[in-house]
Amino acid sequence: MFQPDVAADPNVQGLVLKARDHLAAGDDKQAARLLTDAVYNTHDPEIGQEVRELASQGRERAGRFSKGRWEEIIRIADLRAPRP
Repeated sequence: MFQPDVAADPNVQGLVLKARDHLAAGDDKQAARLLTDAVYNTHDPEIGQEVRELASQGRERAGRFSKGRWEEIIRIADLRAPRP
């Protein structure tokens, strides 16, 4: 179900931008928390794709025991992605 008020929420885009900054600074744990909040609070496919891409970057550099948090973000983003 499309929710325009959620999809257009500027706070969600702000979460993604903050997560990008935390990821760049090496604060992966906080970046993952912000991306989790963002992916749960939007139905915008563009934001979902951006969250997925950032989570993929985080997963690539994650250690053996911290890949799970990134995989969960990717899983949620994929579930919320529009079906062709």
